[in-house]
Amino acid sequence: MKKEEAEMNKLCRSCIRTCRQPEAMLLLSCPRYKKRPFEAQDVRFKQVELFDDK
Repeated sequence: MKKEEAEMNKLCRSCIRTCRQPEAMLLLSCPRYKKRPFEAQDVRFKQVELFDDK
């Protein structure tokens, strides 16, 4: 987790808008809240070999 994300409110972390509130603020709801349509994760994969060089 990035330092900026650690300092922002939990509700703000899951929102796509750029307005952010500090972690110390207690937010029950937000009129501008727009949930992310996806959950970004680091995807690690190996390159698939097209031709076997044997």
